[in-house]
Amino acid sequence: MQRVIVEWLCNLQSRRGTLKVEDYRLYEYAYRLLLSRILIYSIIVALGIITGNWLEMFSFLLPFVILRQYVGGIHLKKISSCIIVSSSIVFFNTQYLATKPILTVPTIILELVAGGIVYMLAPVDNSNKELDEAERQIYGKKAKIILMIECIAAFCLYFTQYDIIAKGIVMAHIVLAFGLILGETKNFFEYK
Repeated sequence: MQRVIVEWLCNLQSRRGTLKVEDYRLYEYAYRLLLSRILIYSIIVALGIITGNWLEMFSFLLPFVILRQYVGGIHLKKISSCIIVSSSIVFFNTQYLATKPILTVPTIILELVAGGIVYMLAPVDNSNKELDEAERQIYGKKAKIILMIECIAAFCLYFTQYDIIAKGIVMAHIVLAFGLILGETKNFFEYK
């Protein structure tokens, strides 16, 4: 279905003269990415409507999405796999936050370990987006700054009535650390 829509959009632009032949693959990729994001966000909205856990969902998603764009990590080859895994991560973290909103000592220890992993490993590139040394330094610096800001925010929010947001930040860091480890492992075996 996605392929049909992307081809239709690219052909429409070609007929109107706004898409050059040499740019076709770039536009095709951009449209696939756009449609995938629309689908993922639609699923997230549907999950929010079904569960009613909007605060928990956004307390996880916001720090996750902001930091994820700089740390990288595992990337699945098939878009359908990515959508299923992403939706499952959002759903299970949202449900966890809704049922276990209090930070416990083991969770705080996990945050310290996860934060350390994110700090040390970021950024992790992949076969779709290989980073040169300059990009690696820029992304790494931005990731570290964002990580520190999120950690400070989580610490401050923990002592307020918004401690659920602190736990959402912690859960985002734990998932990101796991994704970085998987990404490094995948890179090790793919780039031998």
